[in-house]
Amino acid sequence: MHNLDKENQKTASARAENEQNDALSVLWQTQPVTTINLEEVKASLSSERIKQRWYMVIDSLAFVPAIYLLINSWDKFTFVAHAIFIFMLITALPLLVYQLWLRRVAAFSNDTQTVDHLMQLTKQIKNNVKIAFITKHSTWTAVLFGYAFLLERYLFGNPTPEKIVNMFVVMTSVSIGMLVWYVWAHKRQKRFERQLKTLESMAQQR
Repeated sequence: MHNLDKENQKTASARAENEQNDALSVLWQTQPVTTINLEEVKASLSSERIKQRWYMVIDSLAFVPAIYLLINSWDKFTFVAHAIFIFMLITALPLLVYQLWLRRVAAFSNDTQTVDHLMQLTKQIKNNVKIAFITKHSTWTAVLFGYAFLLERYLFGNPTPEKIVNMFVVMTSVSIGMLVWYVWAHKRQKRFERQLKTLESMAQQR
C-alpha cells in the first residue's frame, strides 16, 4: 500500500512537470520573433550610400567660402584676425578629413561585392553617431570663433557704432542658429544610437 502511494505521487509529479513544460513551450512559441529582412537592410544601406556621398560633397564645399574670404580679404584684416582664421582652418581641416573617413563605409560600399550588408550598415550607423557628436560640439566652437573675430573687429577694426550694432545682430542670429543646430545634432545622435542598438540586436540573432 505504501509503495502504491509512492507510485501515485511520482505519477502526479511527472504529470505536473509535463504540464509545466507544455505551458512553457506554448509561451515560447507565442513570443514575437524578430526576423532579419535582408532586402530591407540592403535598401537601407543603399539609401545610406547616397546620403553619405552627398554629405561628403557638402562637407568639402563648406570650406570654399572660408578659403575664398580668407584669400580675398587677407589685406583687410589684422594679424590677430589672420591668426584666428588660420587657427580655425587648422582645427577644422583634420575634423573634415576625419568625417570623410567616417562616411566612407557606406559611401563606397558596393552591392556587387560579397559583403555582409548588415555589418556594413551597422558600421556606418556607428560612425554616424560619431559624426553627429562632432557636429553637435562644432556648433559652440563656431560661436566662440565668431565672438573672437567680433572682439578683434571691435578692438582693432575701428568700427562705427552702426557697424558694431550690425555685428552684434549678426552674431546673435548666428548664435541662435547654432543653438538650433546643436539641438538637431543631439537628436540625430540619439536617433543613430537607437538604430545602432537595433542593428546590433539583429546581428545577435544570426
